[in-house]
Amino acid sequence: MKRVYFLYREDRDKFFDKIKVSKKSWSKVASYLGTNRSMIESYRSGKLHLPFNRFSLLLALFTEEDKKYFNSKIKEKESNWGQKIGGKRAYKINKEKFDLGRKKGAMASKDNVKYNFNINIPLSIDLCEFIGAIIGDGFTNRYGNFYQTQITGDKNLDLKYYHKVLKPICEKLFSITPKIVKRSGGLRLNMYSKRLFEMLTKRFEIPAGKKSYTVKIPEEILKSEKVFIGAVLRGMFDTDGGVGLDKRKTYKKPYIRINYTSVSHTLIEQTHKILESYLINHSVHQKNDFSAKQIQINGEKNVRLFLKEIGFSNQRHLKKVQHLL
Repeated sequence: MKRVYFLYREDRDKFFDKIKVSKKSWSKVASYLGTNRSMIESYRSGKLHLPFNRFSLLLALFTEEDKKYFNSKIKEKESNWGQKIGGKRAYKINKEKFDLGRKKGAMASKDNVKYNFNINIPLSIDLCEFIGAIIGDGFTNRYGNFYQTQITGDKNLDLKYYHKVLKPICEKLFSITPKIVKRSGGLRLNMYSKRLFEMLTKRFEIPAGKKSYTVKIPEEILKSEKVFIGAVLRGMFDTDGGVGLDKRKTYKKPYIRINYTSVSHTLIEQTHKILESYLINHSVHQKNDFSAKQIQINGEKNVRLFLKEIGFSNQRHLKKVQHLL
């Protein structure tokens, strides 16, 4: 996923000042993005660049005039830009060794295709949950002969989910052991496979590169068994959903909500129809303008039904709803 940075500190400060005015507090900003306040502070200070999907959600809070203004004040970098620079430098220093290694690799690849799994493997709960995670907070892209699939998350809250759920799924289905990396900017699950790229983009028609505005649940899954459709939603909510407890005094006890926000209106509409098919009461809201929409599942009764029919695999959410299980 690409990352966004501001050309000038003054524009970054102005951007976050407007965000603060819109959401009233940094805690609410963090909740809106599904992260924590320390991460927001890293974005504000410029210590970390904003992931493109989070920048899009924040931009959705602005007027059209402000959107145009701030879009003109930013630049984008690939998530692995530092690795690319380091790789180019290393290549210049060790050009002969790199070229020799590439020749050997090309020779070997004629007889042995790495990660040569069948991209038409039958639908399963694990496969659909993985596709949901890609829809929620993942991306895939091709850079020349280099193919990358990545899922991003919170380096503390999502770590167990990556190791206990996503990693075993990838090993079981694709015979790929993903690289899970903790960085100051968050958690990264990386896989480098042409076959996986082809499965996601050709079979499931998930757009390569930027997908925030166009991603949707694949038709193949929508037309399949209900258990597979529910698994896709579980993967989506595990990675890009949120669970909130409203502790205002107006409620006798903390009021629970599950939410999912996206700038892909098609994805929100699909999710809305699926929840209706499960008879899970929910609401759909515009997020201040027509860019982002949010689905909310409100109250203990509706959340219990969601947990029964869809559920979570991510411990960060399960901990918040464990009293309802």
